[in-house]
Amino acid sequence: MGPIITITTDFGTADGYQAVLEGIIAGINPEARVVNISQEIAPGDIAEGWYMLKTHHYYFPPGTVHLAIVDPGVGSRRKIITVRTRRYQFVAPDNGLLSFIPKKDILSIHSVTNRKYALADISPVFHGRDIMAPAAAYLSRTVDPACLGRSCQKIVDLPGVRPKVTKAGIRGRVLRVDRFGNLITNIDATRVDVSGTVSVNGQDLGSLRLTFSDVRPGKPLAYIGSGSHLEIAVRDGSAFHYFLPAEGDEIQIFVAR
Repeated sequence: MGPIITITTDFGTADGYQAVLEGIIAGINPEARVVNISQEIAPGDIAEGWYMLKTHHYYFPPGTVHLAIVDPGVGSRRKIITVRTRRYQFVAPDNGLLSFIPKKDILSIHSVTNRKYALADISPVFHGRDIMAPAAAYLSRTVDPACLGRSCQKIVDLPGVRPKVTKAGIRGRVLRVDRFGNLITNIDATRVDVSGTVSVNGQDLGSLRLTFSDVRPGKPLAYIGSGSHLEIAVRDGSAFHYFLPAEGDEIQIFVAR
């Protein structure tokens, strides 16, 4: 069985961008197996891409190459990087998308600048196709990441993905709304005390529940989701529609201590 390359993007499936990435990978490494984590990240939403990759990447076997493209700064001076950890390799724009990787796990960081490992013609608005997909494919062929470019010292951090912690409690925000309308927050499970109470837009939901059936149909609840983040749901309904804010407003999450 060949190496695995995962792809996480905000490209969607309507325009062929995703298919082009797979075609390029197949041309460089026909033995690679491509697995799509998600192509439906909200356009330009780096925080959502951060969450999806953080949550799902470690279910893949060692040696997997994770390609992530949520790149609203494409064509700017932001770098493209490859990160090698103890188990995986990552290719992404250096815009905070990979800032979930623990520093202790990082073995190396390299910029991706060597055109030998890119397409011959590089569009200033499609680096995912012309630079990142080829880099991921070459890495899956065991090319040393040092061949792709110079060593870097750190990864750009992503502001706003971590909750605000005070003496009164934790104030968070929604990172993603899944297809069921559940609100996935930026509050990690390790920060939540089981005795704490959760409120959404000022509405008290009480303490954490274990599962949806702990409340009556149509009622909201807070629980720790499968991605180990605090989530808000409505049994047999949509939490997003239940708590739908006015246009331009954010849904406010607060966990009282």
